[in-house]
Formats: sequence, structure tokens, C-alpha cells
Amino acid sequence: MEQSNLENAIIQLWIFVLGTVIGSFLNVCIYRIPERVSLLRPRSSCVRCNEAIAWYDNIPVVSFLILKGRCRYCNHKISIGYPVVEVITGIAFWLLFRYFPLRDTSFLFCCIYLTFCCLLIVCSFVDLKLHIIPNEVSYTGLVLAPLASLVYPDFLVLSGSAWVFNVIGNQRIHSFLASLLGILVGGGLIYLCALIGKVVLKKDAMGFGDVKLMGVIGGFLGWKLSITTFFLAPFLGLLFAIPKLIFNKERMIPYGPFLSLAAFICLLYIDVCSGIIDNYVDIFLYFFNH
Repeated sequence: MEQSNLENAIIQLWIFVLGTVIGSFLNVCIYRIPERVSLLRPRSSCVRCNEAIAWYDNIPVVSFLILKGRCRYCNHKISIGYPVVEVITGIAFWLLFRYFPLRDTSFLFCCIYLTFCCLLIVCSFVDLKLHIIPNEVSYTGLVLAPLASLVYPDFLVLSGSAWVFNVIGNQRIHSFLASLLGILVGGGLIYLCALIGKVVLKKDAMGFGDVKLMGVIGGFLGWKLSITTFFLAPFLGLLFAIPKLIFNKERMIPYGPFLSLAAFICLLYIDVCSGIIDNYVDIFLYFFNH
């Protein structure tokens, strides 16, 4: 028993470390994608002195702590955002593997949702930094989600979103259609909200980047979880927005991070979130039939 617990702890630690390594690459994406710079070249360098960063200064989290958050060459302060992204990615990986152990699901299933979480992290931090959601990321997600439903259709069945098309014999086809429906429902809800906000406030209340991000969320999670994400995100946003508005009087608050966090929570609690929508559907059908 003790050996089994030790092995499990080692595996979980390895998964977290793997997540931080991926997070280091996501930092490159967050910085370079909005700048239209190649993700592969040139090598990472200090933003102030332009000195190339050696491999031993590029170890996720560890190097930041050893260097005390400063460049080895010019002593310029390194943004705390880098280790934060690495740690968040590591935690996301750890939570996903904890909630969806490899013994219960396939490796491909995990890869699909890990990719989805990476897209959410990049979108969130770019939105926090620049108040935009890069098309390169959202369009990638909008293409990958339907393709993933064809390659591994079971991942949408898990959320209960593929039942709408069960009349079609081919599971890959009805999973693909369920992904497209998720894109339409997710993006459509935010688009409708943006239209209503524009009419009420007489100005743009939400960017079209949020519409595309919700489309990505719907494509990966299905229409049920896109609805729960849509209703959960505002509550998460309020927890952040109220004190910020009171103390800083800042009105521009990016919505992408809250959509992403809500989507991740829905992913971890698929059964609960799907069940909520099922209950509302049952109530609607009951009154519709009576």
C-alpha cells in the first residue's frame, strides 16, 4: 500500500512538472503570438539587454527563484507572470489527470483536453495583458474541436452533448455535429449578450474575441457545458470586478479569463454541470408536453 501511494505521488509530481514545462512554452505563445513573432526563432532573450537566455536559466519556476526574479546579465526585473503561467499550467495538468485518471480514460482523451486547457491559458493571459483574444488561438481551437470529435468521439459523449444526434448511426458523425452545435450555442449565447449590451449601453459591451472563445469552449465541451460556462463566468467575474471597480475605478475588465476558468470548472465537474442542464431540459419538456 505504501509503495502504491509513493508511486502515485511520483506520477502526480511528474505530471505537475510536465505541466510547468508546457507552461514555459505557453509563455512564449503569450508573448509572441500578439507580436506576430515566430514561436521557434529566435531564442528567448531578456527584453532589456537582449542577451539570450541559457537553458539553465530557463528551467520552469526553479530558474526564476534562483535568479530572484532578475536577469542574470543586466539585473532587469523578470515579470512574475512567467512563473505564474507555469504553475497554473502545472496545476491544470495535475487536476485533469486527477479527475480523469489514465486508467479510466485513454491517453488521447487526456491530450485533447490538455490542449483545450492550454488554449484557454494562452487566451486568458493575452486578454489580461492586452485586452484581446488572438485569432490565431481561437481559430485553432475552432478547427481542432470538430477534428478531435472525429478522431476521438467519446470525449463529447462524456459531457452528454452528443445525444441530440443519436439518431445518426455513425458515432463519429454525431459527435462531430455535436461539436459544431456546441460552437454555435456557445458563440451564439455570447453574441446575443453582446447585441443586447450594445442596445442597452449604446456601446460595445463585449468584444468579438469572447464570442470566438465561447465557440471554442462549446466545440470542446458541447452545448450543455457551454451553457453552464455562460452562466458561471459572470459570477466569477463579479468576484474580481467589484473590488477592482471600487478601489481602482477601472472599467475595462477582460472577460476571457473568467470564461476560461468557468469552462475549466465545468470540465472538472462534467456530471454535475450536465445534470443541471438535464434537469432544466426535463422541466421544459414536462411543461411543453402538458
